[in-house]
Amino acid sequence: MKKALVAYFSASGTTAKAAKALAQAVGAELYEIKPAVAYTSADLNWMDKNSRTSREMQDKDSRPALADRSACLQAYDVIFLGFPIWGIG
Repeated sequence: MKKALVAYFSASGTTAKAAKALAQAVGAELYEIKPAVAYTSADLNWMDKNSRTSREMQDKDSRPALADRSACLQAYDVIFLGFPIWGIG
């Protein structure tokens, strides 16, 4: 059996729920991708053009720092990556 990992980023918890369900369904390990600076409710306000996430979405070079880089991706045969979709519309 292939060794699987579900790596995910979830600012509000929605993606976390989906990642946990997927990991359970396929028997994968979970790895939460965390930003070095956590997102606040104000940061996630997509209606505010000056919110953190709005500014990051507009900057194609934006790469927020990560809190942890310890995931050993080479140890897995299959990696599922989950992340929120912001700014659709």
